[in-house]
Amino acid sequence: MKLKKTVAYAVAATFLSLGAGTVAGSAQEGQFGLDASVLEAARAEGTLTFYSAQAQDLAERTAAAFEEAFPGVEVNVIRAASGTLANRFATEYEAGVFEADAMDISNLELFNSKPDWFTPIDAELIPGLATWPEHEIGPNYFNATQGPQLIAYNPNLIPEGVELKTWEDVLRPEFAGKGMLVDPRASNTYLNWVNLMYDTYGEAFVTKLREQNFTLVEGGSQGAQQVVAGAYWFVIPPSYAHAQPLVDAGAPLAVTYPSENSDIVAIGPMHSWAMMAKSPHPNAARVFLSWVATEAGQQVVCGGNSASVILPDFAGCPKPAARFLSADLPIPEDRKAELLRLLGLQ
Repeated sequence: MKLKKTVAYAVAATFLSLGAGTVAGSAQEGQFGLDASVLEAARAEGTLTFYSAQAQDLAERTAAAFEEAFPGVEVNVIRAASGTLANRFATEYEAGVFEADAMDISNLELFNSKPDWFTPIDAELIPGLATWPEHEIGPNYFNATQGPQLIAYNPNLIPEGVELKTWEDVLRPEFAGKGMLVDPRASNTYLNWVNLMYDTYGEAFVTKLREQNFTLVEGGSQGAQQVVAGAYWFVIPPSYAHAQPLVDAGAPLAVTYPSENSDIVAIGPMHSWAMMAKSPHPNAARVFLSWVATEAGQQVVCGGNSASVILPDFAGCPKPAARFLSADLPIPEDRKAELLRLLGLQ
């Protein structure tokens, strides 16, 4: 996906604010609910740069699907993990380098701490947000997909009659030494899960978790693979994306969602989308995000491994949870130290 010659930011930004001010409801309303002038301006820009924390193949599929839906704009994908992507964007912005046009990231802290770096988001800018869940729209971003964390287990190894439906079930005596725990030091995502257990069930849960002597594993995918191999009975708390490909391939692996079997909130990565305030291609970015906010766009970006907040009945992805907690929330340093101490991981 080659970058074309860009339109100067000052000219493009002026067009966005003056020439493309109204969208849905216009007599010239076109694709994705946008005014025809916005669509024409996007094609004139001809390209956009997309900073994505999606998996590489999904980021490329997202770009390709948009290019097919809206010929005339090519997407240059810059893919990295959320933390790396946030650091790169911050370094560029502070140096006066404005390359990114649109972003998908699992990191609300960046939007909250640097709000002026992003374009204010609403249904006038992105028409699809008119029917979006209100609580999933922030001042300068919108939440789109959930990656629920779960219990992945080998059904051939769990003793008959022994339940493994809730987070509390993993503390059963018969599971001692039989499970795997994704190392909470590997990612804030997993430490947030431990923090939720602490907040929901108390300090005793975390202490008992340590006493279960589960084997630490670096990532959810590695844990799921070892469970399939029969080395362990289950792994907690990988995400749907780590386990479902193995389930779909017919491996001896099953999953359970504790939030469906108890009152606890679902937790996992929440991917949020935004448009940069100093986007060099603001009209193309606007069209791209407007496509993302359509049902067709969401069927692509959920990628088969995350739940779209607007697709409760789409068979290609898991169903969204009614109550979902983003696992990228900042945790105070003293709480982090306490959680790791209780787990014996200091």
